[in-house]
Amino acid sequence: MSILWRTALAIGLVGLLAACASPQAGQLPASGTAPQAATGAPRGAKTMTIGVSSGVQSFGIMGSASGAGGWDAMVELFAEGLVTADVHSRQPVGRLAARLPSLDDGSIAMLPDGRMKVVYTIRQGVTWQDGVPFTAHDLVFSAKLDGDTGLPTIDSQATRLIDSFEAPDDSTFILYFKGPYYLGGVLGPQLLWPEPEHLLGDAYARYLDDKNPDDVAALPYWSTGYVNLTPFKLTAFDPGTSLTMQAYDGYFLGRPKIDTVLVRIFGDGSALYANLLAGTADIFTATAISQEQSFQLKDQWESTGQGRVVFAEGNMWFLSPQARPAMQTEPANLDPRVRAALYLAVDRETLTELLLNGRKNETAYSLLPPSDPLYEVTKDSMRPYAYDSDRARAQLADLGWILGADGSLHNTADGRAFKNTLSATAGQDRAVAFMADNWRKIGLQVDELIIPQARARDLQFRASYPNWEYSTGGWADQVLGRVAAPAASAANRWSGSNRGGYEDPQLQALIDVYRASPSIQEQRREMQAISDYFVDQLPFLPLYFNPLPIGVRTGIRAFDDLEGGADGAPYGTPTRDAYLWDVDA
Repeated sequence: MSILWRTALAIGLVGLLAACASPQAGQLPASGTAPQAATGAPRGAKTMTIGVSSGVQSFGIMGSASGAGGWDAMVELFAEGLVTADVHSRQPVGRLAARLPSLDDGSIAMLPDGRMKVVYTIRQGVTWQDGVPFTAHDLVFSAKLDGDTGLPTIDSQATRLIDSFEAPDDSTFILYFKGPYYLGGVLGPQLLWPEPEHLLGDAYARYLDDKNPDDVAALPYWSTGYVNLTPFKLTAFDPGTSLTMQAYDGYFLGRPKIDTVLVRIFGDGSALYANLLAGTADIFTATAISQEQSFQLKDQWESTGQGRVVFAEGNMWFLSPQARPAMQTEPANLDPRVRAALYLAVDRETLTELLLNGRKNETAYSLLPPSDPLYEVTKDSMRPYAYDSDRARAQLADLGWILGADGSLHNTADGRAFKNTLSATAGQDRAVAFMADNWRKIGLQVDELIIPQARARDLQFRASYPNWEYSTGGWADQVLGRVAAPAASAANRWSGSNRGGYEDPQLQALIDVYRASPSIQEQRREMQAISDYFVDQLPFLPLYFNPLPIGVRTGIRAFDDLEGGADGAPYGTPTRDAYLWDVDA
């Protein structure tokens, strides 16, 4: 996993139950909606089947960090956080927290020693799925366990920035960050995963005594024995095949309307696609099937009334230059003026239209997607690089690249041809071919390198691309990790998300200040500075925001609140209101 919170999305199963029916008066329920009263058994059992195409071996922070197969978009079906997103916007609201911490009321405060103090007030009446009360002391234990570098847990940026924590009483959880941290007051499960101390405390104590990580990592808790805090409780688990969850009557926002959720695990996207067509799966989420399959299913389902396919805002796709001079085989690519000319030569709107079945509104003309709270300060910043091949040729000519007799660009100083290789993983052939053709039209010689699946996880190989990589880098500001991740250690030099090795102290300083800005006003100012840097230096070339398909069969009521959900966001995923999903009679 990278330093980014997106990859902290392991799949865990969580359920919260209230001692009584509904939250206290004045507490904001999840997504700001009115809580449903807890009731007894339903009149008729309701079952929903979710299809995924990735294997599941374990849950929680001992699970897989992979975002493939459809798990990421479902994280809040399995895990509650202190904070989630509102119904139809990215406005954060309390979930396990009774309210959001704030600079205005002093629950977020900068201390004289430079640390940042954040006070979370915990909802009353919340219990674990086995009936044991959930308290702030569980969060103190969670911060210890989640941040323990001696355990094989999924990394979280937030836990690495925490200095200390305490719970003066059952309903007050206090975090002390090492310095200002812009996400300290919006901790979703991706940043701090709640763990039950009463189930894991003894094993963790043994681990602290003998330093054997298996004391914790090998527990059945992470598989068949998983208990946590969401509306549905794990009741059966067959790794690689399926898992079954039952509605938890005591869920603190009200009993879920669906009684049973069956998650079927298919070998690949094609197998899932066939089962969606056959009617043996009701829902699929982002990345579970291919983009092309999702468009095909949309046409078929909607033409026959069998279902609908909707699209959530997703990751940015971009072209990333190899920034290590020793690996960049064409030194001209290290010049931002050359990168600007090559950017002008890519017809982004047509590329987006080609890849997204006629949709071109997702073309990236800014560093952030439209749903991001800071979008307005980056809006249209990349418009100056709209497609203009004539301008691209002229700018390259000014930089000493002239068309030769062979129709290719050659350097006036040494006569070498302008050669580039576009690298991408399997499945991205159409995009690579289109962009390569764009560059050939202005005189570049371009090779297309499609990385086979067998080498897709070879970190050194992936980081050693010779010129340009076509890639994706996380939701919203997570993409900054592709150019500002800390330098890898000598022992693991190819790790981290900054595969191209881009380094600039100025940009690093801008990102550091942004991530250390606790107020939204400061974040806007710093994001504006980062956006200006990108426009000037082009550390990578934004192409489009990939819409993430979510399919819902007719008769299933789900995903009506996608405006507030975001796959891979630090809080508020598309499944945050799963307790309100329903099945028509």
